[in-house]
Amino acid sequence: MFTTNIPADFLHDESRRIGSAAGIAFPKSTADVQAALQSAHMQGSSVTVQGARTGIAGGAVPDNDLIISLARMNHIISPVAVTKVGEYTITVQPGLLLSELQDHLKNVDISSVPLSTSPLIFPPDPTEASASIGGMTACNASGACSFAYGATRKHIKGITVILANGDSLTLKRGENFATGRTFEIITDQGNEITGKLPQYNAPTVKSAAGYWIKPDMELIDLFIGSEGTLGIITEIELALTPAPAELTGIICFFSRESQTVDFVNQLRTQSSEVAAQLNAIEYFNEGALNLIHASAPKTGLLLPKGSQNWKNAIYIEWAQSNSLSGEHLILVSQLMQSCGASADDTWLASDAPGLKRMKAFRHAVPEQVNSIISERKRKYPELTKLGTDLSVPDSQLQAVMNLYHTGLQAASLEYVIFGHIGDNHVHVNIIPRNMEEYATGKALYTQWAKQVVEWGGSVSAEHGIGTLKKELLAVMYGNEQIQAMRELKALFDPSFMLNPNRLFEAEI
Repeated sequence: MFTTNIPADFLHDESRRIGSAAGIAFPKSTADVQAALQSAHMQGSSVTVQGARTGIAGGAVPDNDLIISLARMNHIISPVAVTKVGEYTITVQPGLLLSELQDHLKNVDISSVPLSTSPLIFPPDPTEASASIGGMTACNASGACSFAYGATRKHIKGITVILANGDSLTLKRGENFATGRTFEIITDQGNEITGKLPQYNAPTVKSAAGYWIKPDMELIDLFIGSEGTLGIITEIELALTPAPAELTGIICFFSRESQTVDFVNQLRTQSSEVAAQLNAIEYFNEGALNLIHASAPKTGLLLPKGSQNWKNAIYIEWAQSNSLSGEHLILVSQLMQSCGASADDTWLASDAPGLKRMKAFRHAVPEQVNSIISERKRKYPELTKLGTDLSVPDSQLQAVMNLYHTGLQAASLEYVIFGHIGDNHVHVNIIPRNMEEYATGKALYTQWAKQVVEWGGSVSAEHGIGTLKKELLAVMYGNEQIQAMRELKALFDPSFMLNPNRLFEAEI
């Protein structure tokens, strides 16, 4: 089952951390996963569960244990089906890539799907389309269009989970609930698991930090976002959504960040007044725009020629049921003027090539940051970027932006800021020039996390905790609730066999 011939790519993920492993298995079915777990038990080894290894929190990096890679569990189990009018599902294995699912849905013959009149999509839109569906489920992934559609959790109808002892759980949305903070789950083999949920509640802001906990919660949600620490997800039933008839992308440029934040706040308030659906609101600060300009010879991405006062930008995406309404364009023009900018300070695209080019800007920024870090690692091999993943309530958007700039400028650190400003969730990428600056940036990140938690925010809005942000999860919940998380894990995985030392240390 396990082989010691481990390809080098399976010893790291996008965090750029490199681990070691005693062996690797590539199951192709739920039964194979159960057999691999049995083999690991016999060897007395813990297991690192891997998807496509696109995560940046170190969760897929092995730590002298065995690897169970789900890469070959990449098939569609059952085709698109209709559950009732307007509700469609598809069931897949966890190793299927998001890009593969997207390609499959594009090629589905709509005439073969009952009650469907338009193509179907899986709405979660992580930046990395090479992410696996299992990884997205395990980390509750989100992206630009989560502003409209929500994170992955919202689009999961059912899962099959294999526990550390080999038992399976089949969980369907709407069927299994906690009673207050107590719960009971019966495995498919008839074994009972009972326990209590931790006392904290999941934050109301966008969050992928720790176990999602609410009184009377649906128990399927314990496993979505659990980062593979409670069980291995082997089948996933996804909810699909009819694709919009037309998309419009607009990049709006501003001379001051205060104008940008004002525009975002007004846009969120007034977008419901038009027929088009606001899918995404993404931010680029001056550093991010400069990076795009500087990297143009390498990437071929060119910003439109405009005013030298274009210091910040917002990418917004609208979805329309038809192409007849232009209310959303009028609204954008009015809001630009009310914020002290001009409607001329925009770049619009409504065809597929134009939209693809706009989205490429969003993806290019972290890629270019990674390129700079790779170059600097030649001199400082331990160097990595410091990418924040903090989110705050609506009322604290301007305050958190001020917090970032004040700290970064006082420390004279190089940085860019970009990301999901519509959810009050921007990424600060600190780009240290040496290990001293790395230490300064890491301390600054911790200070920000403490303040964000005080405001009711989250220390991880979408990337998860993995192995790299355990200290931040402790900042958010405190030692008592971290211990409650350990006790919850122990109910499903008594020996802490699955992904140990992710989210929190296995032992105090």
